[in-house]
Amino acid sequence: MTPIGAAFVALVLLVLLFVVRGALHHPAHVVLPQDASSSDVSDASLDDSAVGRIAVRPDTVQSAIATLERPARYSRAITIERYYSGGSGVDRSSVSVDGAWMRVDTEQASGAQSHTISNGERTWVWYGGSELYYESAAAFTADEEQGIPTYEDILRLDKKRIAAADYRLLDTVDCIFVETAADDGGYIERYWVSVSNGLLCAAEKLQGEDVVYRMAGMSVDSGNVAEDAFTLPDGTVLHESALDGANR
Repeated sequence: MTPIGAAFVALVLLVLLFVVRGALHHPAHVVLPQDASSSDVSDASLDDSAVGRIAVRPDTVQSAIATLERPARYSRAITIERYYSGGSGVDRSSVSVDGAWMRVDTEQASGAQSHTISNGERTWVWYGGSELYYESAAAFTADEEQGIPTYEDILRLDKKRIAAADYRLLDTVDCIFVETAADDGGYIERYWVSVSNGLLCAAEKLQGEDVVYRMAGMSVDSGNVAEDAFTLPDGTVLHESALDGANR
């Protein structure tokens, strides 16, 4: 072999060596770690789209939740279970939201029914099938009226209290999960916030091993609100629902 031929072969071998080394050192496919989940939560199975998500850890979870947007218009059912010594009670609520307007119809464990409409500035309340309603300047958020922890409550948690945070699959809903350390009373709080719509879809409060409070609102009908949702029992229309379901 001529010196030129030998040099050419050596060059080819050198190039192949670099290619092989590069392939051996190519980074593996990125997959977020799957944390062990509690008995009622399945491990989150994340696909390629998850690679672009904000990393969720106790020190970053509040920033991740703050980036989520809630639908401007939706309806859903909420179940609240409260456990106490010797028994428990279940409240069921039907919720309709259209921008600043919100209606909550609740049937309490006792069988009593209440109906509330608010626009963030004024509130209208009536009970059962009565046409008599009460109006006041009091205002509340959708979460407050539903008796569930608010979106802002999670954001206001002291970072030192957040013991665990990650992505988890609750039933069929991809969620951001948050768990607090026990407070002075021994209470632990757990939250599941839907990644797709930013709504709090489940929450628990435990004292030791015992659940004392549980909230669930898994199914959300975005963009669908009854036409008469914001009508008082005497027929007065306070607000006509918009036709779009744009996010706010």
